[in-house]
Amino acid sequence: MRFRKFLKPYKTRGSSFREHTNLKRGDHMSNDYSENILIQESACNLLHNELKWDVELAYHAERLGKDGTFGRESYHEVLLLRYFRKALKEFNPWINENQILEAQKLLENRISTASLLQVNEERYFLIRDGIPVTVKKPNGQTETKKATVIDFQNPDHNNFLALKELKIEGDLYHRRTDIVGFVNGIPLLFVELKNNTIDVQNAYDGNYTDYQDTIPQLFYYNAFVMLSNGLEAKIGTLGSKFEFFHEWKRLAETDQGSVELETMLRGICKKENFLDLFENFILYDHSDGRTAKILARNHQYLGVNEAIKAYAARKLNDGKLGVFWHTQGSGKSYSMVFFAKKVRRKVEGAPTFVILTDREELNTQISDTFENCGLLGKDIKASQYIATSGNDLIQKLHGNPSFIFTLIQKFNQPNPEPICLEHDVIIMSDEAHRSQNGIYANNMMDLLPTAARIGFTGTPLLSNDNITARTFGGYVSIYDFKRAVEDGATVPLYYENRGEKILDLQNPEITNQILEAIENADIDENQQGKLEQEFANEIHILTAEPRLRAIAKDFVGHYTDLWTSGKAMFVCLNKVTCVRMYEFVQEYWKEEIKSLKAEIKKATQQEAQALECKLKWMQETEMAVVISQDQNEIQTFQKWGFDIKYHRAKMEKRKLDKEFKDSKNPFRVVFVCAMWLTGFDVKCLSCLYLDKPLKAHTLMQTIARANRVDEGKSNGLIIDYIGIVKALRKALADYTTNIEGNPVTDPTVDKDELIARIVETIGKAESFLLEKNFDLELLIGATDFKKLSYLQNAANAVCGSIQDKKTFTTYASELNRLIKYANRADVTGHTRKQYEAIAAIYGELQKKRKKIDTTDLMIEINNIISSYIETEPISMKVCEEPHWFDISAIDFDLLSREFAKVHKKNLVMKDLEEVLEQKLNKMLFANPDRINYYERYQQIINDYNSEQDRATIEKTFMDLMNLANQMNQEEQRYAREGFTSDEELSLYDMLFRADLNKNDIKKLKGVAVTLLQKIKAKISEFDHWTDKQDTRAEIENLIRDTLWAELPVCYDEVSISDYRQKIYTYVYTRYKRGA
Repeated sequence: MRFRKFLKPYKTRGSSFREHTNLKRGDHMSNDYSENILIQESACNLLHNELKWDVELAYHAERLGKDGTFGRESYHEVLLLRYFRKALKEFNPWINENQILEAQKLLENRISTASLLQVNEERYFLIRDGIPVTVKKPNGQTETKKATVIDFQNPDHNNFLALKELKIEGDLYHRRTDIVGFVNGIPLLFVELKNNTIDVQNAYDGNYTDYQDTIPQLFYYNAFVMLSNGLEAKIGTLGSKFEFFHEWKRLAETDQGSVELETMLRGICKKENFLDLFENFILYDHSDGRTAKILARNHQYLGVNEAIKAYAARKLNDGKLGVFWHTQGSGKSYSMVFFAKKVRRKVEGAPTFVILTDREELNTQISDTFENCGLLGKDIKASQYIATSGNDLIQKLHGNPSFIFTLIQKFNQPNPEPICLEHDVIIMSDEAHRSQNGIYANNMMDLLPTAARIGFTGTPLLSNDNITARTFGGYVSIYDFKRAVEDGATVPLYYENRGEKILDLQNPEITNQILEAIENADIDENQQGKLEQEFANEIHILTAEPRLRAIAKDFVGHYTDLWTSGKAMFVCLNKVTCVRMYEFVQEYWKEEIKSLKAEIKKATQQEAQALECKLKWMQETEMAVVISQDQNEIQTFQKWGFDIKYHRAKMEKRKLDKEFKDSKNPFRVVFVCAMWLTGFDVKCLSCLYLDKPLKAHTLMQTIARANRVDEGKSNGLIIDYIGIVKALRKALADYTTNIEGNPVTDPTVDKDELIARIVETIGKAESFLLEKNFDLELLIGATDFKKLSYLQNAANAVCGSIQDKKTFTTYASELNRLIKYANRADVTGHTRKQYEAIAAIYGELQKKRKKIDTTDLMIEINNIISSYIETEPISMKVCEEPHWFDISAIDFDLLSREFAKVHKKNLVMKDLEEVLEQKLNKMLFANPDRINYYERYQQIINDYNSEQDRATIEKTFMDLMNLANQMNQEEQRYAREGFTSDEELSLYDMLFRADLNKNDIKKLKGVAVTLLQKIKAKISEFDHWTDKQDTRAEIENLIRDTLWAELPVCYDEVSISDYRQKIYTYVYTRYKRGA
């Protein structure tokens, strides 16, 4: 059994572990394989030798002061003023000392109410665009002028400095960082490293999040957060969850890709790339009233720069910049924003961007994205840039605006007079494959003959699509389905043909003519009648009540089996069918609830608990129809016996789009026919049910609704009732090959492969258990108490080491993720029992002991040991009576004999770890001077983890028992010292000095008691005393004045100041929410 190295509330730098545990070089691990040497030094060598950064070690080497090593006057400073001031003078020859101080003050100033992300955003624009300072004109008047901080045109003119092991102090805590990267003294890069045996997420959970709380000033300026264990690396931005940190695998689009830190450093920390990313590939998106900091992903950065190259060569390629195919869900809208942003910042002139779509909802979405990312200007609304008509479009073009958002249909003026402006016009066509057919596209080319053109699409081009290629040229960037899944930019999609599983379900033959007619009817409502007339028989089959009812019933059974998977979208043939399907589903949903209630009455207590959760979910789940308005829709739906006003009121009065995007909102099922199929991103959408024939492009965009990455989501599921995905696979054969000449890959995978992955993962877990001498079949076949015993045996087998536990947990977690997308009929019989047994073992490993109620640690430890002795199944023999320890005289020989009787020693040690960590956390919170107990605990665990001989488990147990006993004695020390509480003892310990005489000690004890009383009384007068500077100052002054007046005379002014700070830190932490 290996133990975790660190207690969570008291995080210790992994790279400084020797310092905390007093390990010496060569004790257990060669220094050549430590985190500092293996990872940190390798990274710094690459930064220095290849990428030409200056690299320095700060720890134990930095001398503070203006003339010190880096010019810092205190460990609290993170802006290296020496380098910052030098850059201001070099890049702004006109600047004087007062202006430098003004720039420094503005960059360092922070409004107390601003969040960390708000501060970061404000600083970003000051650094990127320059800091405004006051300049006096010759006539005596003043104006503001921006002082350049970074020379983006000449990367080598800037100072790039990487500091290893930099000590930084916050208000209460100090931390030491692995690597901080500075550009002209500004900390733009934060790198947290772990040993190659530790998961990268530990760097996020264990260190990065802690640093945001304890040394937040480091992140005021931060642009990039890099996490790595050497073999794997992730990059993200301030405010991002770990799920949205991404890899940087390629230096060019054609690279196969490597997830190692080496590749990321070369791709991001090359000076030109670093400044390019900072200047042009960071956004602050203010959508939905929240701010998200967005850094371009690897594929976006490479793709947009390819498009920038094409724009630079536009005169050589007749304005054709190419087709930018990045698969749906991989951030195509942001790529459009990045492209426009970089062109505006880096290319001379002021081009007009015409952003082109073919649907109102797409036009709204893309214009909102540009607005929310600040590309239109501060507080400028997108509405003023949207063309409302053909005439308005022409007027806007003559007005030379920075942006115009328009539908292709607005190019409706026949034989327009060409507009040839002095500046560039760049047409950015979203879903380019759909907008380049017909008269409108011809009118666009006639109206803007000199415009540069780039087509963005989430789907590949058909090999016979000559029009799109003729308008935009060939591919300028490709990021296909397969690569997006491999990179984690999207999740895999599994496909299930449910239509084949419903008895006697009739589906018509889906021809190209039907697909064309249905798509035309979606775009132009006047085509609906033509569709129903020409394909009356097919439409009748698709909308027959028996067929719809059969599908509705199957949907209810299927989706309620997957109830933990996420939200669902049901795609129907047309608007009326949406409402009909909604009504049928409601009917069968109520029947399912009734059936579930009956099942609960017959279930066992444990089964009933799980079923109750499902019942609650079903009762809370809300559904809605989302369709566009039609004239005379009230009469249309009345003919079918429906009241559309009920649904229309819900659509108009509520913000259904925001509700559906919210994973916690009970609006979980939506019925649509055309709306929300394109340009509508819902990360928590996992299940897409298809009962509508769709053309290949639209179909691929539709199924991509389910491929977005979300927390806890491993894949999406496409459920096909009409057999349409067969048509997709046929169509894929007609698609162009990608740049490397490979055929386009299928975006979906048969659900059979999902089931195969489940079976394969079960097999791996079962084999792993056998390697650890446990047969899963014993647990499956056992009953009653034997089942409980075998469950503990299994848990004991897989927690013998950190790696064992991690391996089994990986298998079990993967199974839990996959099983969410399989209904009960998919995984049955013995396979289901295997899964349930593995899940039970995983649950046993996750079990936590109850919080310790007793104040005596040794009693709790005895309870642990005796509980495992009692549950040993020795031929069902009556177990020995558990021994109870005499706390006044611990019999360690007896302890050792009791431990020897336990067969499940790994589980005992796991529980001991938990109970000792609980007690240590409590003791350290009460009295920080007890850190030596924590360090001794870590030393014992480190010794144990480093040994390969498992016989040392007995020695480790006895070492822990000895430590536990001493901890137990320490907890009673306050009474022996004559105090009434541990809090009084804590203050005494903090103030104690070894040179005190008896009278001084007696006086010091009185000071500790009275000081604590005064502090508690003063804190009780305030509401949230830590929130305000003046109340914090009152507490700090009270501590200072009391110490000054009452401490023995041997305490001088300097030492009192140190003790004041130490006690204030303790009080701030201990009584933050009141005494």
